[in-house]
Amino acid sequence: MKVRHFFSYCLLAASPLVWSHPTPATMPSAPDTSIPAQATPAPPKSQTVSHNPVTIFEATKIITLDPMQPEATAVAVQDGHILAVVNLEEVQSWVHDSPVEVDRRFAQQIILPGFIEAHMHPHITGILWQGLYVGRFDRYTPDGKFQKGLTSKQQALDKIAAAAKELGDNDKWLIAWGYQPEFYNNQPLTSADLDPITGKHPILIENASMHIYYVNSLALKLGGITPADKIPGVIVKDGKLTGEFEEADAVKRLLPHLPPVNDKLLLTATWNSAKLAHQVGVTTIGDASFGMIPGSYKAYADAAADPNFPVRLTLYPLVEAVRSPLIEKKGGLAYIKQLMKANTDRLSIGSIKFVTDGSIQGMTANLLWPYYHETGKNGVANMSYADLEEWVTKVHQAGLQCMIHTNGDQATEWAIQAIQHAQDVQPRLDHRHHLDHNQMVSDNQLQRMATLGIATNLFINHIHFWGDLHRKIIGPQRSARMNPLKSALRHGVHFSTHSDSSVTRLDPLFSIWVAATRKTMSGQVLGPQERISVQEGLKMVTLEAAYLMHQDNVKGSVTQGKLADLVVLAENPLEVAVDHVKDIKVVATVMDGKVFPVNYK
Repeated sequence: MKVRHFFSYCLLAASPLVWSHPTPATMPSAPDTSIPAQATPAPPKSQTVSHNPVTIFEATKIITLDPMQPEATAVAVQDGHILAVVNLEEVQSWVHDSPVEVDRRFAQQIILPGFIEAHMHPHITGILWQGLYVGRFDRYTPDGKFQKGLTSKQQALDKIAAAAKELGDNDKWLIAWGYQPEFYNNQPLTSADLDPITGKHPILIENASMHIYYVNSLALKLGGITPADKIPGVIVKDGKLTGEFEEADAVKRLLPHLPPVNDKLLLTATWNSAKLAHQVGVTTIGDASFGMIPGSYKAYADAAADPNFPVRLTLYPLVEAVRSPLIEKKGGLAYIKQLMKANTDRLSIGSIKFVTDGSIQGMTANLLWPYYHETGKNGVANMSYADLEEWVTKVHQAGLQCMIHTNGDQATEWAIQAIQHAQDVQPRLDHRHHLDHNQMVSDNQLQRMATLGIATNLFINHIHFWGDLHRKIIGPQRSARMNPLKSALRHGVHFSTHSDSSVTRLDPLFSIWVAATRKTMSGQVLGPQERISVQEGLKMVTLEAAYLMHQDNVKGSVTQGKLADLVVLAENPLEVAVDHVKDIKVVATVMDGKVFPVNYK
């Protein structure tokens, strides 16, 4: 079984001040070599009438998200697809001579189309959950166990000390993640903090933003890192290393010493993310950093082939992987298109992913003037505009989609200009290029996006988790306009939202609550003019997410002919108080007509 130093790929490959998420550009063994040399096209669908068994699910109400038929009380499923959606008597008229089972287990509950998480990082998330969580926010583990967020730096140190003690008297690595100094008076973790509590264990801790890392003196020693090296991003104070890294060049010195993982553990990571998705009603997830981890495609393919795997997978290749020598030798974008011929409803290749700037809370997002509120400084552009324009045009001309990470409004401006240039070179209808995160997009930019047919996937969870901090980081006026869902709706821009997991927790009902209330962690309402309704929020995480993924023809609503992907809720989100939406229990999901009960919590 092939062994890799996976944590080096998952945690460390990104330059923390430059890349929002790990990229293969810094990894000599990337891109993923488990991608098949030649794809086998998916078999054509049968055109004959099926006589296979039919299952009819009854519910108190089915909220279809199909505007042509908004509600029903029964849905018939055959061969993994929706045969009919009306009431029990009318549904049965579609059955003909097929054997029928009427499933009434959800008769007192609510059925909706399965939720769609169009932007997360499944393998990063799944691997991190095999480490120690030391973050500020409440989370659930893949097995549904509650992890209380830590409210002080000392709580984080206490949890690290307990984990080090539990590891025993040996030199095993301790990997932790999620620490956020901005919540603790901007106090980073230092080697002086970590050395007394970690014993013989070298330790690596990832900041929640994936932009900063903390290590103890043992890790520094293993990496042979000294103040005299003057490595960019290695923090030195008073001539001594602090144990804080802000550049990948420093972390790369640890690569040969980090814990290796094998294909089995990578498959476990895949299942970890699937479990996180399943427990919150998600039936499709998208990997927004695909191509950076050796063995990644194999793990996804193995999981997708298992009928008990509860989610569908769409993979977004990073542009750095596409233009790497290995993929270029195979044909570059033409090779990606060839791979897409093998797409199935279980596993598919989607948009080409670009990363143009960093994070707002890490002050690396690329902003228009007047830049950051307290410092007057700007963030970092990950790509030159010329490079972005060149590759957006290439992807566009190849007939593929662009997914462009833009946090700051300067990054958004560049992305709009690059897509405008691509359209000038070769006009295309329904390209569905989309800007992801896109948190500081302005009203004028939304207007131009609507004209150009550009969609967006806004990071609404930021309003809750970092909204209080953003008043200081980018100023009170701009923070109130962040993630402007209502304005996107007003301009007719197609939009969804996402968790960016592991950055925030994967939970569409929670995201709908944030979108409808815009409440920060302190309970303040940030930008009430940008709130949307729960009904609009439901569409955002179903049909609109499917639209962004160019999959709305097969999912996103409970519609005859579409895939039988459903989520079952204990209560109707359109009838409960808005503040209760985030607390509605997910009873089960259905995929391909197979019921997956949710029994984690």
